[in-house]
Amino acid sequence: MYVMHTEALLLEELISIVGEVNVSVRQEPSIDPVYKLSASVFVTPENEEQVAAILQFSSERSIHVVPQGGGTKDAYGLTSSPVTIILSLKKLSGVLHHSVGDLTVTVLPGTTLLELQETLAQHGQFLPIDAAWSEQATLGGIVASNASGPKRALYGSARDHLIASRIVFPDGQIIRTGAKVVKNVAGYDMNKLFIGAMGTLGIFTELTFKIRPIPASSGLVVLSTSSPEKLIEFQENILDSHLEPCAFEIVRANAAHGLLNENQSVIYILFEDVESSVHYQVEWVIDCARRLAMDVLQTYKGRTTTEPIMEKLRNMAVSTNDTTEEQLIVGFKLLSPIADVPDISQFLETISQEEDFDLHYHGGLYTGISYVRLSTNHTKEATMLHWIKEIRGKLERIKGHAIIELAPKRIRETVPVWGNSNNTLGIMRGIKQKFDPTNSLNLGRYVGGI
Repeated sequence: MYVMHTEALLLEELISIVGEVNVSVRQEPSIDPVYKLSASVFVTPENEEQVAAILQFSSERSIHVVPQGGGTKDAYGLTSSPVTIILSLKKLSGVLHHSVGDLTVTVLPGTTLLELQETLAQHGQFLPIDAAWSEQATLGGIVASNASGPKRALYGSARDHLIASRIVFPDGQIIRTGAKVVKNVAGYDMNKLFIGAMGTLGIFTELTFKIRPIPASSGLVVLSTSSPEKLIEFQENILDSHLEPCAFEIVRANAAHGLLNENQSVIYILFEDVESSVHYQVEWVIDCARRLAMDVLQTYKGRTTTEPIMEKLRNMAVSTNDTTEEQLIVGFKLLSPIADVPDISQFLETISQEEDFDLHYHGGLYTGISYVRLSTNHTKEATMLHWIKEIRGKLERIKGHAIIELAPKRIRETVPVWGNSNNTLGIMRGIKQKFDPTNSLNLGRYVGGI
């Protein structure tokens, strides 16, 4: 077993905290994975106290620790120095408390989204966050990355649903934020400081969400048009209407073919509400589409029918667990004005055709958030780098942002994952320095190398 002398001392300390069964050592230290996280030591604490002890020990010795949930976001961000410890939260899993009447639920961070949804469904409730890869993605990772899916159009993101949490600071101190009640107006909402911070300020050890009853009905309309002008007019009609779509997405050809066997770009518009409301909105959309001479390809009714389709749609987002080192895969999260989404989708389609890239794309016509997966072979890395810069340049020209959610490590070392930093970077670095003066927790994973 490959263990340096200093690592032997590290192992001794970690074993004293979590037990030998929860500590493992990398067997092949010379191998540097293309996408996945890698570290000298992998440790799996079983409770909050062990997490705190590991972080305190690491902070005192400036040892670099990276938290990990389900591994779907391993290639999101770039750690700026060799990682010594991967701290897995998979054993901190389960539902701690579910208040059916108060519509709140408290979970441990290693709980998968699917596990929580299945538990809540037994009581006719759900957490309205539709992050991708629900069977793998953990609640801690979803909140730390502020992950969401197409239903963000109606339900929002983790920032709208997390009401309380317990967090371990990099020095091992444990704090509690928020309150386990839906109505809480006391003081600053500290939860929001940690949501989306990629685990650079602290590690979630408990999360409390407000939840909802499962909608009584759902309806999905799938449309198509070959005219960019009609697509824009349809989008404007929906935005100017009184409708409340749960999801409103354009899906480009390669991805659409995998979803509905339609070899063309399609538009998805989903509604979730009481049956009369869903029926009215679906009929309104169909009438509008026909007035614009658009093709109504399919309509689906009922959650048991619409939800599997939406699951396929959101799982078009990249996951580190869905990669092979033989493939060159780059995933983006694009943030743009909603009016520019149709043009962005056409731009990406043109790139994929010119370069023979495999494209998976869905763009939020209601949110301005697009998810992109471009894949090819590693011989085209220089070409991919060129188009990464072109995509980012296009987004910057329209005051948008292009975030790289997944790419081989060497690309992440070449191109800034988060794009150009803005004038808030100094404030963000100040917060990081205050919380983590030894830079021991997940250093480099966030904007500006924080």
